[in-house]
Amino acid sequence: MGLTRRQALAGAFAGAAGCATGPRRPRFASAATDREGRHWLAVFDDQGETAFRTPLPARGHEAVPAPDRSIAFVPARRPGNWAAIVDIRDGRLVEMRHAAPGRHFYGHGVFSADGTLLLTPENDYEHGQGVIVVRSTRSLDVLGEFASGGVGPHEIKWLRGNVLAVANGGIRTHPGQPRKKLNLRDMQPNLTLLDPRTGATIARIEPPNHQASIRHMAVAGDRVVLAVQYEGSPTDATPLLFVFDASTGKLAALPVPLAVQYGLRQYIASVCVDPATGRAMATAPHAHLATYWDLDQGYLSQRRVRDAGGVALDERAGQFVVTNGGGAARRFDAATGERQGPVQRFPGLRWDNHLTAV
Repeated sequence: MGLTRRQALAGAFAGAAGCATGPRRPRFASAATDREGRHWLAVFDDQGETAFRTPLPARGHEAVPAPDRSIAFVPARRPGNWAAIVDIRDGRLVEMRHAAPGRHFYGHGVFSADGTLLLTPENDYEHGQGVIVVRSTRSLDVLGEFASGGVGPHEIKWLRGNVLAVANGGIRTHPGQPRKKLNLRDMQPNLTLLDPRTGATIARIEPPNHQASIRHMAVAGDRVVLAVQYEGSPTDATPLLFVFDASTGKLAALPVPLAVQYGLRQYIASVCVDPATGRAMATAPHAHLATYWDLDQGYLSQRRVRDAGGVALDERAGQFVVTNGGGAARRFDAATGERQGPVQRFPGLRWDNHLTAV
């Protein structure tokens, strides 16, 4: 296991980290690439005005805000070995670090409730196993680590009761073979629930198909929406969105018509849930769709958004914000799925796969 400073860790994990709220105008962060091939973390507000751009050494993935929204953790798109801390009030680069030898980041992370610790999913690629690394937020120094419960830990989220949910995608990768998937025949994805204070496994849940790679998640109360990238035959009709209910321990696929299922082209990039309505939006960039769902009923509708990628919730407006590879941001009513307001455009930028309310 190897966790150090156990008492300090126990205190830091006294409560799950949540999104802070405040009176300021809603803002959103995403990694982006410009026409010259330069990479940035960009932050814009609800009126489509860019607050700043912070240069990054390569493509970033998600911007993970600290509980007080003063800084964000910005790791490389996997399999990358750099990660940054950015002040999201003014765009200042606070810290830049690299993963340890033999490791790479997976593009996500979470902060402890008090913001002093950062947990990062990483690949121990020489041994072919996933780890969750505990770091100091201030310096990104490693304080300890524990097993992720599988291979390819991608997104991680807090659940109630200080439980850490880990989406183990099941796919082995190596930075020497960027973007190549090394074990598709025998991959074993799962959702693992962990106690971060001890590293102990609370539960491990596997999807019904072993090639349904769980990558991304959204949490609403006791329910976790799992977004899948299917690695099997393109003719297979395999669910891409599941709901795990932590109160019952049950996993269920969200109902979807077969024609819609095939139309998603076996790939969900991002998913976001509005806890107030129980509605979700999931992006399918290969299909050029933003899809709208109910956590009880399943699929409701879809909207064409070319190269749709990131999605975040503007709680104040009750809207989902969807970004795409064409440098645009579109809004959809969280209660109805209907398109709202004009398209916000950011000329010269290509938004990456994730958008975060900061």
